[in-house]
Amino acid sequence: MRSHQDHIGFGRRMATLACFTAISFPAGAAGTTPANLAPDLDATKTALIAFTQCDASFFTLLGQKPQLFGSGVEVTMNGAVAAPTVADPRAQKGQRQSFARPIDVAGLRLIGWRNEVSYDATMGAFLWWGFDVEGTPDTAADALNRLLPPAQRVVKMGDEWARAESRRIGDPIDAWRRGGQSGSVTQKGTVERVLLVEADEAPGRTKVSCALQGSVTPPLLERVRPDLPASLQQ
Repeated sequence: MRSHQDHIGFGRRMATLACFTAISFPAGAAGTTPANLAPDLDATKTALIAFTQCDASFFTLLGQKPQLFGSGVEVTMNGAVAAPTVADPRAQKGQRQSFARPIDVAGLRLIGWRNEVSYDATMGAFLWWGFDVEGTPDTAADALNRLLPPAQRVVKMGDEWARAESRRIGDPIDAWRRGGQSGSVTQKGTVERVLLVEADEAPGRTKVSCALQGSVTPPLLERVRPDLPASLQQ
C-alpha cells in the first residue's frame, strides 16, 4: 500500500486536475485463452472506447468476451465481468501486468495494465486502473481524442492531459459534474473521477488511466468497478 504521504500528494494532484472544466487482484479463475490467439481488432477498439468512460463498461465488455485482447493478455473473471489480471492491487510490486505481446489499437500500442487500490481513513479511497502504452502523452491523448466526442475528450494541462468529473454523496448514482474541487484534496462527501494521460516513469512510455478518489461508497464502487473482489471493497 502506498504511504500516507503518497496519498496526500496524489490527492492534491487529483484536485488540481479536477478544476479543468473542459475537460485484479484475482477474484476467481483467470480466463483461459487458447495459445497464440490474436486480438479481435474491432472488439479492442470498442473496449478502448468503453475504458475511457471510467465506469463498468470496459469490465462488462471484457466479461462478455474475455479473449478479445488475445492470448497475450491474462484476464480474471469476477462473476459476469472481467479485468486484466494483476497479482495484488494493494502491493506496489503486484499492480502491473506486462502483456506478452503489444496490442496495436486505434493508434495506441498497449503494452501493459495497471490496477491500484488503497484506502485512507481520512482521505477515503484511491483507485487507479488503465493501460501502459508506447509513446508520449501528446500522441496518446491525440489518439484517444480521435475516438471520443468533443465533450468527452481530454484537455492538455502542462505535460499531462485530463478529463475530470466530480459528484457528491446523495447525487443520483450515475450523475457526474464536469470539473471538481480545486486547490485542495478531495472534500469529504465528494468523489472525483479523472481520465488521465501522463508520462510513465519509463522513458518513451505513457500511462492512460482512470482514477477514482474520495468518499467512494460501496454502491458507487460496485457501479464503477464491479471487477473488484469483495476483499478490496470497503
